[in-house]
Amino acid sequence: MLQYCKFLILVLRQHKMKENLFISKITTLFNNTIESSQTTHIAFCFDDNYAMPAGIAMSSVVLNNPDKNLVFHLFANNVSNEKIIRFNQLSKENVTIICYEISDDFSINPDTLVLHVSASTCLRFVVPQILNKITSRVLYLDCDVLCTRNLNELINTDLTDKYSAVVPDVDKTQEKQCAACDIPYGEYFNAGMIYINTDMWVQNNLTEKAFSMINSGKVYKFADQDVLNILMQGKTVFLPQYFNRLTSLTVGGEEDSFIDKDNVIIHYVTGNKPWYRLYLTPLYQSYIASSPWAKDKLLLANENAPSTTRRYAKLLVSQHKYFSACKYFLLYLKHKTFKKH
Repeated sequence: MLQYCKFLILVLRQHKMKENLFISKITTLFNNTIESSQTTHIAFCFDDNYAMPAGIAMSSVVLNNPDKNLVFHLFANNVSNEKIIRFNQLSKENVTIICYEISDDFSINPDTLVLHVSASTCLRFVVPQILNKITSRVLYLDCDVLCTRNLNELINTDLTDKYSAVVPDVDKTQEKQCAACDIPYGEYFNAGMIYINTDMWVQNNLTEKAFSMINSGKVYKFADQDVLNILMQGKTVFLPQYFNRLTSLTVGGEEDSFIDKDNVIIHYVTGNKPWYRLYLTPLYQSYIASSPWAKDKLLLANENAPSTTRRYAKLLVSQHKYFSACKYFLLYLKHKTFKKH
């Protein structure tokens, strides 16, 4: 793995930055391998705000996959050194972590980044192109996921002549996005989990095509997800929902506790994320507790969504917890006031 890093750095230095796919630096945090075990490559793309959730997701993968070598490829966009260093605490005998720092040249058409979509999610466009040098298969995961079972069934999916293995999105999204993207109903997938055939990807030049589309000036409602659906149409393997179980949390809710025990990946969609105290569930808390981030103080809620505290205050009123309800309603007023200024 260290030899791969040195080789890739040399290749990147020999070309212009645009051809380097926005990678300015590659660092191997640690390299641990069990010789007799199969190797699985997994990629995450994130900015500073999602470093901790990425770590929790990685920790959940490590906990449930002790039978294989896990190589994590972290595509980090403006992530502090302090947060990168924390990933060293995930070191196990079967775990390798390689960090790819993103250059300042990376940019995405801001008009298409709506609905809580970050520019960093579009980094998944470069992942297969870069990793094809070492693997023909890579599992891309969003940071807002938990892996709750072994990945063997997923990574053994046959991708012959297919770009990827994916899970169809929910009906509500299918109804709108299939028409918008000119895709047959039922074939629009959620891009939070994509098991990718990097050979097919590179052969068909999908990285260049994806960036060309996202930066063309056209606004895609779901940004990179729409682009990937259009580019991969007709060349994907559709998997059961338990490989990417889309879950929407509510204030004080525990929606993930009702998910079937055979579920492999839970994906927390919408802006209600389980690493905020108002949406924290016992399941997610258990994975935080077993990770290097166990002692981190969690934020109350997304500071860009003060209405969350108002909804929580209403929930407390319904539970006759009036003192606490007043506290959170005052927090809501405080957040709302400061947001205006």
